[in-house]
Formats: sequence, structure tokens, C-alpha cells
Amino acid sequence: MVEPLQLRNLAWAFTTLVKCALLVQLVRRKFLDDYPWFCSYVASTILQSLAVAVIYQIPGLPQLMVWKMAWGTQLVVICFRFQAVVELIRKILGAYLGIWALAWRLLFGVGVLVMANSLVFSKGDLYWIAQNVDRGLELSMAAIIVALLLFARYYRLPLQRLHLALAVGLCLYSTFFVMDYTLLEKHVQQFAVFWGFLDVITYLATLLIWLNAVSFYPKLATIAMPPAVPKELYGKLSSEVNLRLYELNRQLSQLFRSEDRHW
Repeated sequence: MVEPLQLRNLAWAFTTLVKCALLVQLVRRKFLDDYPWFCSYVASTILQSLAVAVIYQIPGLPQLMVWKMAWGTQLVVICFRFQAVVELIRKILGAYLGIWALAWRLLFGVGVLVMANSLVFSKGDLYWIAQNVDRGLELSMAAIIVALLLFARYYRLPLQRLHLALAVGLCLYSTFFVMDYTLLEKHVQQFAVFWGFLDVITYLATLLIWLNAVSFYPKLATIAMPPAVPKELYGKLSSEVNLRLYELNRQLSQLFRSEDRHW
């Protein structure tokens, strides 16, 4: 019978291979120009795997130092991941300038709050800073993506299959990460190896979703906003843009333009 720790190591090795395949597909299909942050995030996870493998091979290094160095690499990865989420949201909402103006302000506020909380409650310890930033950003990203999908459904915002797959993958792993390390860690410590294995499997599922999307889904152009038109003529336009969404975008655009003038 294969031990859970061995299964986790095998899954981790296979996950690394899938990450390499995903990066190759991103380069081959020329995603670097259109999705630089997502590509950088995938590359950072591969470098992190290599760095952690080297760290664990250093003889005589205290266990506590090993953990701190490993979590230090995680801090870099989670920052790239958050930027990948921002990039994806901009791809989806970028054509709606008013809505995007509100969205990036909210994203910036979330980032500042998470970093401030981590610095205040971590007492300057790199391990706790990285862990708190990781948990805070993962929770924020999951909530943001769910809110985005609900927003898109309510306003019938058309989502490209590629963008939907990237969003689902990001949300899937973020949700499990928060459940694993925040809700379950304190209560099922005796099953830590098993939950670590499930964490790897969840991330592997995320990578396979992305690999399939990057390999087979087309990169479509961003949907452009239509010009301002009277409401009576709006029904003759393409159904891709909903009138309520157009009105919301128009109102937000006016609001932020008014704020800019006051500044």
C-alpha cells in the first residue's frame, strides 16, 4: 500500500511537470504579450518548486530556517498570483471604463488592507508575514472572483471561455487553500499529511483546467463598449451588452470623472 506521503510526493512531481507543460503552451501560443502576469505567476511556481527542493537539500540547515525560507518563496508567488487575478479582471472589465475604475480601486484597497494586517500581526517575522499575506490574499481572490462571476451573470456580461476557465481555476485553489489552512488546520492536525495531499491534488486539477483552456480555447479580442445611444434604439444593438450594464458603466464613469476634476 502506498503511504499518503509518497502519494503526495508523486503528485507534487507530476504537478511540476504539468506546470512546465502549461508554461510551454503559454509561450507557444504567445500568451506572454497578452497575459504577462499570469505567465509570470506560472513561471514563479516552477522556480519556487526548484528553490524549495534545493533548500531542503542544504545540509545542517535548521528546520525553522527551512520553513521560513520556503514561506519566503511563497510570498513572492502569491504576489504574482494576485497580479494575475487583477490582470484577468482587467481583461474582462477593461472595456467598461467606469466599472473598471471602481474595480481597480477595490483591488488596491484589498491589497493594502491585507499587507497592513500581515505586518501588524506578524511582529516582523518573515514566516508569519508570508503566511498571513498568503491566507489573506487567497481569501480575497476567492471572494473577488465569485463576486465577478455573480456580477457577470446578473448583468449578462459575456465571458470568454478562456477567461472563465482561468477564473474558475484561480477560485478553486484559493477556496480550498483557505479551507485547508484556516478552517481545518486547527482541528485535523493528525491528518496534516492527508490534507497536504488533497492540497496538491486540488492544485493539479487547477493546472489541468488551465492547460486545457490555454491549449484549446481561442484568445478573442476584448469586447468594445458601444457608443452612447438613446434607450429606444438600444434594443436594435447586439445582445452582447446589456442596457443595465451600460447604464451602470455610464454612471460610474461620470462619478469618477467628477472626482478627478475635484482632484
